[in-house]
Amino acid sequence: MSTWSGADEGGRKAQELKSALLADITEGEYDEGALLPSQRELAAKYGVSRDTVQRVLGVLAGEGWIESRQGRGSVVLRTQTVGSSVRKSAAVRRVTLGPLVAAAFEAPDVTLDVFTLTSEVLYTHVRVQEERIRAREIGPATITIRMLTPPDDQVLPYPYAPADPADGRPQQHLQGIRKYHTDNLVRRLQELERDIDGLSATVEIRRTSLVPYSKLYIFNGAEVVTGPYVPTERPITLTDGTTLDVVDVMGFDSTLTHCAKDDDPESQDSLIVSSWQRWFDATWRYPRT
Repeated sequence: MSTWSGADEGGRKAQELKSALLADITEGEYDEGALLPSQRELAAKYGVSRDTVQRVLGVLAGEGWIESRQGRGSVVLRTQTVGSSVRKSAAVRRVTLGPLVAAAFEAPDVTLDVFTLTSEVLYTHVRVQEERIRAREIGPATITIRMLTPPDDQVLPYPYAPADPADGRPQQHLQGIRKYHTDNLVRRLQELERDIDGLSATVEIRRTSLVPYSKLYIFNGAEVVTGPYVPTERPITLTDGTTLDVVDVMGFDSTLTHCAKDDDPESQDSLIVSSWQRWFDATWRYPRT
């Protein structure tokens, strides 16, 4: 989760840079232990200031994605790996989320059903697919995204400040992150629909009082990726520059699991996908905020 509101121009550029770097990390561009480009190279590549690069690298370090090492630069500590029961070879059972999202977007009619805290990872990957569509690498006819998230006024178990559990700033911080990414996801899909002839792209968001203890993605009604949010202590930087130690939940701390329907509707994977789809459809119909 990021540490700025995104309301100012610097905040917007920082958010976009973070999304780009997260996409590279979670799609396998950088393996664990790999070095990111230097701050100067990142600033030149993305057209941002060195200060913006430093801010983003600080956020990624705070979230546990990278570590800054004296004399070496920024080293990738982890990627968002997915354990897949679909993969037959043990060597390829661990994949990254990016290729699964990319494969889903290669269908003529794309549907994504998502239950999440913030939509930051979803936004990161949809942004990559938007670029592929604009480059005419893929050409879906329809994109339909349905997203369930908690309402903004609901107090969640995480994040909170152990030193002062009544401090409302961590919750406000979470709400700002959610608003930034959901608003921009909607905006980018609207612009994509406007710019690409023949494309119908919609994003609908419904609030549910259920607390997501794990993230859930359902691709095209045929594949499911899910994984728990893991509580951890970490510092966050609030919009006023204050650093606050909080207990927060991080989706990347666990390996996501992936399963897909097959030709047997009674197989374990087919039943798992069908069960999650029924749950999502019912919750979508009766969200109760």
